[in-house]
Amino acid sequence: MTLADLLRPTTVTDFLDTVWARDPCLFPGAAAGASLLDLDGFEAMLGALHHAHKGVLHLARGGERRCLPAVFIDADGMLDLRQVRRAFEGGETLYLTKAHRLSPPLADLCRSVELDLADHGVPLREPAGAHVFATPRSAQGFAPHRDEHGSLVLHMEGRKSWMVEERAGPPRPGAVPPREWARLRFREFSLGPGDVLYIPQHCGHAARTGAERSLHVTLRLFPLRWRDVLDEVVAALPGLDAHVPRARTADAAALASGLAELLASPDVRTALPGLLGGVAARRTTRRVVLPDGGLGRHDGLDDIDENTWLVRARGADCHVTEDGGSATIHFPGGAVRGPIDVLAALEHVAKAPVVRAADLPGALGTDAVVDVVRKLVADGLLRRARAGEIEEVAR
Repeated sequence: MTLADLLRPTTVTDFLDTVWARDPCLFPGAAAGASLLDLDGFEAMLGALHHAHKGVLHLARGGERRCLPAVFIDADGMLDLRQVRRAFEGGETLYLTKAHRLSPPLADLCRSVELDLADHGVPLREPAGAHVFATPRSAQGFAPHRDEHGSLVLHMEGRKSWMVEERAGPPRPGAVPPREWARLRFREFSLGPGDVLYIPQHCGHAARTGAERSLHVTLRLFPLRWRDVLDEVVAALPGLDAHVPRARTADAAALASGLAELLASPDVRTALPGLLGGVAARRTTRRVVLPDGGLGRHDGLDDIDENTWLVRARGADCHVTEDGGSATIHFPGGAVRGPIDVLAALEHVAKAPVVRAADLPGALGTDAVVDVVRKLVADGLLRRARAGEIEEVAR
């Protein structure tokens, strides 16, 4: 699934232009038919957890969240599912963090949404992540609160009623006091299977179930802020290691003037493009490699020839840089560098959904381009296409 799938019939561009970071919005049935997770699959995930009480699985009831009691964990560090079931039936919401680390479909979805946002000019300060909430009948797990991240709520099973503040407010994450909550203006949403609800960051919300239990997945989206950019570059800005002049230390106006002069200095202006270029490079290359048959990737490398169809490995976005006499293609987990003669071939790989060595442009000979694609397969950017996959990717 892509971000566009979750927002149907709204386009991603319209969503970012009119809704993103502003207003809550419901996309009825946008995730209908998505085989992401059900209650049985959720229980299977819980059964595979080790030391779930160490910040992975939480209980929530009546607005209070608590860590999992030690009694829920057996001698091997595994969950006692009997305890979990009793808690659920007794009114406890089960809150599983970082579910994308346990579920390949959720990992794919998070990476896809993250890349779609980046393609539309919206970088995230943290990778997109998925949390799962299972709520029993007639229950409210969490008190009214505001999050410091935007949320895409994908409702999987049952029904749940949501009250969401009409519009995102100033940055005030955390619990909303009862008196303030009583004064807010809300929109009310009733979510059923396949519905998707967008909640902007810093937008107060609360939810509860009625006659049906519910299961939903929340994709957490942390937009990049100016403060994040500053955090990454401030240590390397020239002049900031200099001492503050003694006469200005006790004078706020003089301090402000001195800092403004320093930040406007030619040295800082000269250094900023390079520093910000480093920020951009770090933000556009994902570090985490998604599983996609990589353990057996080196088998059969010698059988790859100029007519072998190859596709991008799951979630492996990439970009190409040029540095003097060399060209480098960057992707999750690594990079491949070569002479400038390989630039056109790498740029083609970065844009094409399917690749054959025979189709790569440039002045390289057949043996050279085959060596290029074999290297990209060995390092994890490309893999052999499976039966029927070329037609699927082309669609």
